[in-house]
Amino acid sequence: MAKNAGVWGIDIGQAAFKALRCTLQNGEVVADAFDYIEYPKILSQPEAEPEKMVRDAIEQFLSRNDVQGYKIALAVPGQSGLAKFFKPPPVDAKLIPDIVKFEARQQIPFALEDVIWDFQQMGGGEVEGFALETEVGLFAMKREQVYRAMRPFQDVGVELDIIQLAPLSIYNFVAYDILRDVSPAAEYDPENPPPSLVVLSMGTDTTDLVITNGFRVWQRSVPLGGNHFTKQLTKELKLTFAKAEHLKRNARQAEDPRLVFQAMRAVFNDLVTEVQRSIGYFQGIDRKAKIGGVVVLGNAVKLPGLPQYLAKNLGYSVNNFEAFAHLTGSSVLSAPAFKDNQLSFGVCYGLCLQGLGAAKLRTNLVPREIMTERLVRSKKPWAVASVAALLLACTFNVFFHY
Repeated sequence: MAKNAGVWGIDIGQAAFKALRCTLQNGEVVADAFDYIEYPKILSQPEAEPEKMVRDAIEQFLSRNDVQGYKIALAVPGQSGLAKFFKPPPVDAKLIPDIVKFEARQQIPFALEDVIWDFQQMGGGEVEGFALETEVGLFAMKREQVYRAMRPFQDVGVELDIIQLAPLSIYNFVAYDILRDVSPAAEYDPENPPPSLVVLSMGTDTTDLVITNGFRVWQRSVPLGGNHFTKQLTKELKLTFAKAEHLKRNARQAEDPRLVFQAMRAVFNDLVTEVQRSIGYFQGIDRKAKIGGVVVLGNAVKLPGLPQYLAKNLGYSVNNFEAFAHLTGSSVLSAPAFKDNQLSFGVCYGLCLQGLGAAKLRTNLVPREIMTERLVRSKKPWAVASVAALLLACTFNVFFHY
């Protein structure tokens, strides 16, 4: 079946299942449907049943949303994959794939047949057929992990068209929506690049840290997330996990918000230390990069004092991100459930942009053998029809000769 013009971007988080559907209308990206399904428990809790809860969420999503004929794009956690960047020497552009394959054998710590990998040239240009100032992004994921991510969808008959690492989906969203006015690639000067933005997408157990100026991207998964704040509250205030989670989510309505902040200070300090270490490492490998500010995404932004604490201790301004600047669709954007959780839809938005062909990074970790099998399957009806037409023509020819 031919695909519709829309794309479903799906992000299976540790606390909730998020999905956003976008279409391209008159050059604008329009959100026309979404879903947000919170699990009964966080998937990483000891008593949780992750596979069952994810399967139930997918079934609930399918029961109230139309996915037939739409592209389906899925994000997988950044820590599940590998992202490497390297600069090949000035060579004939036709030789880049061979260089990348050689580099993949060196950079990927597994046999290539055991991983799904893809690459893309980022930046640079060609002069008389030679690639100059080119950076290549190499992205890989173990084959068994890719198939594990696909299994819940295969079980319900849903085919995935795109599998992308979550930090790279964040990069696509940031490059399109926040850094859209940065100078075009033709004017990019690697000796004097535009300021880079530090993006912290805080999840339940980890935080995806992405540094980008709209052209180059560097990412790392920080092993700290919203769950660590909850555990700190249980420890400091002697609360059950459920009560601590409720207090964290409603900290501004607490009797003493300052006490809540003080109880979580240790985790705030750990987060700042990790971010500072990451920025320092990035600036060590890209000495021309300048940090222009910080953006914090995810529902953890609602923690009292988090943006102010980051700004004070990191020494960079923290942008007050409140809404997607270049996404339209009033029925979705004005929905209370979307407005309450829109800072956690950045990954879904980036996936939709990739599916619509509006993203800068287009790598895809869907196994090639599956894509080939689908292509063959889609050609079969035409092949059968052609054979039938040929047989019919032969029959008529024999009949008239007879």
